[in-house]
Amino acid sequence: MNYQQLIDVGLSEDLASFERRLVATADAMGFPIISGALMRGLPKDGEVQGLSFGNTPAGHAEAYKDLGETLRDPVFDRLMAQPLPVVYDQATYTTAGVGELWETQAPYGYKTGIAVKLQLGAGDKQFLLGVDREEPLPELGAGLTQLIGGLQLLAVHAMTAADRLLGRRLDVAALPKLTKRELDVLSWTAQGKTAWEVSVILGMSEKTVNFHLGNVMRKLEVNSKHQAVLKCMSAGLL
Repeated sequence: MNYQQLIDVGLSEDLASFERRLVATADAMGFPIISGALMRGLPKDGEVQGLSFGNTPAGHAEAYKDLGETLRDPVFDRLMAQPLPVVYDQATYTTAGVGELWETQAPYGYKTGIAVKLQLGAGDKQFLLGVDREEPLPELGAGLTQLIGGLQLLAVHAMTAADRLLGRRLDVAALPKLTKRELDVLSWTAQGKTAWEVSVILGMSEKTVNFHLGNVMRKLEVNSKHQAVLKCMSAGLL
């Protein structure tokens, strides 16, 4: 990673170039996966809007898609609770009693990584950025400190571009029209309910719930119900 790469990330003219430059910079740092989100509000309060970005593998997005699972993630939990960077590996999850979450994400390259959170101004808008890889991180020392510092520096430049490109709320009129039933299913999904739980609440079969979710994802052109929830929250539909 060099300084020009950081400048280019901050000057990205659109989301496609932003993600492309982020991926290239993360790769130069030794991390093939980078992901982040621009968020307003606190997920635990049930009032959050946000948009995600990065090169998250489609399979991982599908396997690790519930907001309820995100709230159980110890990396996310630490980011929300403290201003310090979070370094994780398998032990982070097993110590927190949620080793199965690591087992779910590990096949997609999420075995170890670093994540940071930055606050935008004095409001409730936050910027999250993380890099992941399969190889172990350096032991505590100069090597690890350099990686953490590099990610923090990248986050500062990326936050500027993300706020400029994603900060404005999506225009509801620009989104495809969702039916009331689709919005009902998505609303309960946003609260961390599984497809089976939603089927019980709404009095329909689990197959029908998944049918509605599939239609929503197709209409919104996203790969997972998690992305659909975030997109609708950003538009004020949920």
